[in-house]
Amino acid sequence: MGEAHMELGPAGVGALEKTATGLTLNNFGKAKLADVFEDFVIYRDLEPLDKRLPGLKSAAGKMGLSDQSIPRKREIDYARAARWFAEKCQTLRNESKNLAELLFLGDSLYNDGQAFQNLHDLTEWQAACFIGDEKSTEEAAVEMHGEQTIYSANRWAALGDWAGHVLAQGLALDERTLVIVDIDKTALGAKGRNDGVIDHARLEGIYRTMDSVLGANFDRAAFERQYDELNRAAYHSVTADNQDFLAYICLVLNAKLIQFDEFVKEVRGGNLDNFFQFTRWVNSRMMINPIGSERLRQVHETVMNCEFSGDPTPFKSFRRQEFITTIERMGNMASDAPVDEMLQQEITLTNEVMEIAKWLAARGCLLLCMSDKPSESACPDGHESADLPPLHRVETHVVGTTIQTQLDALG
Repeated sequence: MGEAHMELGPAGVGALEKTATGLTLNNFGKAKLADVFEDFVIYRDLEPLDKRLPGLKSAAGKMGLSDQSIPRKREIDYARAARWFAEKCQTLRNESKNLAELLFLGDSLYNDGQAFQNLHDLTEWQAACFIGDEKSTEEAAVEMHGEQTIYSANRWAALGDWAGHVLAQGLALDERTLVIVDIDKTALGAKGRNDGVIDHARLEGIYRTMDSVLGANFDRAAFERQYDELNRAAYHSVTADNQDFLAYICLVLNAKLIQFDEFVKEVRGGNLDNFFQFTRWVNSRMMINPIGSERLRQVHETVMNCEFSGDPTPFKSFRRQEFITTIERMGNMASDAPVDEMLQQEITLTNEVMEIAKWLAARGCLLLCMSDKPSESACPDGHESADLPPLHRVETHVVGTTIQTQLDALG
């Protein structure tokens, strides 16, 4: 698939500095994503939760995609799908005006910034993007990227200033405006503030999966050493910076189907340079030396089948456990718990994101959550978690600062 590229370095406009001290975060009660976005939520598989919307499997051709392979967020085909979904959502809400503006809220210049740029280039709409990554010990600063359209801030509270900046650029922010909001580390678990709890939930999901597959043979200490080593750019040729790939590789190494030193030697020697090669290697080892449990073989077969079908989320059992461990960390703290403790132990909604989303909705904008998060880690499985609600309908605490006064002043 084609992929647009852009330089995301600072554009040289200088930082806007404020005080670094006195950042006070508050608990604003409980809410859920669905309070603002309803079911206009789309995860990695591009199958909308609002069942009135067709998904990738049935509408890939209408989206302008060549096949049903799932594009990743940075790819131009993802932008084509996003535009198609947005136009369908506009029709669903009985809005006759054509979309002509784009706002994008995320936490990563690499993924969200590129996704925004692709969609901006594709649509040629007036557009603006906010990238947040809280660094509360540093002076508050803003950098502009991507021909001045990407506003990168080290405070989520800068969303208030950004709203004024966007209006000053001439955007109407009305029924013609599409607003795409990322979920993980943006609307939920704000990056730099609360994202560690998301990472802990994912890691716990991996541990539970390893326990269920390997049982008493799971060597947690070895797993942690190997995971930390392989979760680096030096191994991205094989892991593709994909947590499913990485977790599966670590499972195979822990089962000793392939030795860790042997794996590292093959990668460094250039003999192993993609995940496809690795799964074939595992397959041959299983035929030659059929050690391991039946559960391990089932996992391997599922991974291979997903790989053949172009599914970038092949380690399904891990992601289903991640869903459970994520839900366990939402709304789990007492409402009178200290905010700093809450941010360490609960995945919270980002108050600044919720406030600006409600403000934009009141102006008539179309709000759409689009996330590269696997649906398996955000929606219940019929066998393992059927009694749990989907992530966007789970109540959790809303934490942050308030930008409501700034927004109200903008009208």
